[in-house]
Amino acid sequence: MAVQVRVRDKDPVARFLGWFSIGLGTAQLTAPRALCTLVGAETRGAAPKVMRVLGARELAHGTGILARPRPTAWLWSRVAGDALDLALLGVTAAKYGRARTLFAIANVVAVAISDIQEARFLSRRKGPTRPAMQVRKAITINRVSDEVEQAWAAATELRRKVEQNGASVSFARAPGGRGTEVIVEFEWNPPAGDFGAAALKLTGRDLATQLSDDLRRFKQEVETGEVVRSDGTPDGHLLADHLRQRAARPLEEAVR
Repeated sequence: MAVQVRVRDKDPVARFLGWFSIGLGTAQLTAPRALCTLVGAETRGAAPKVMRVLGARELAHGTGILARPRPTAWLWSRVAGDALDLALLGVTAAKYGRARTLFAIANVVAVAISDIQEARFLSRRKGPTRPAMQVRKAITINRVSDEVEQAWAAATELRRKVEQNGASVSFARAPGGRGTEVIVEFEWNPPAGDFGAAALKLTGRDLATQLSDDLRRFKQEVETGEVVRSDGTPDGHLLADHLRQRAARPLEEAVR
């Protein structure tokens, strides 16, 4: 079992809006004519250029939101951007009267409401920012506490990793007499905010992912005396290896 208890100011809504800006901005920069068609604007003349400018703005908004622990100013900047978008869509609707434009306006209004609510929420936060979040990793081992603690004391490499990262470990009796819970807690403040967090998670190099793997192997060693391995997973089950997996294919296709 793994539980993350978030203590930093930026909540999931702010992170969603940040990644939404990144996705929208990327689409506006790489496919401006397609976006113009989607909102009912012309695909020639100045419209695609304006769409690219709006895309650059969205990327700036997304980067600011994801990189800052309390991105209040960037959220209000998104609100101003929403007002500009609505003004441009209003001009487009008045000029062409296309249903697609009215649909785009409705979507921008919905996003603008979320932007305003989140900007007001962060504006109410006072005091110094808290960029880190408290991470809690726990696993239940079907052994008595004394046996688990002795095994932990003998796991030199795992204990060193925990200590070097300022993490703490505790042991508790599992509910229902199912053994012992090993609980590791630490504060995580990745570089570059959510950008850094996403990069580390994708590569399996963040401490939370590593501890999930380490605790799983520790459980196997304590309960069975060995880590389950195979030709496909010589180091045991690693979350990072999932990135290299693909869907199963018939043998004749796989060897082509």
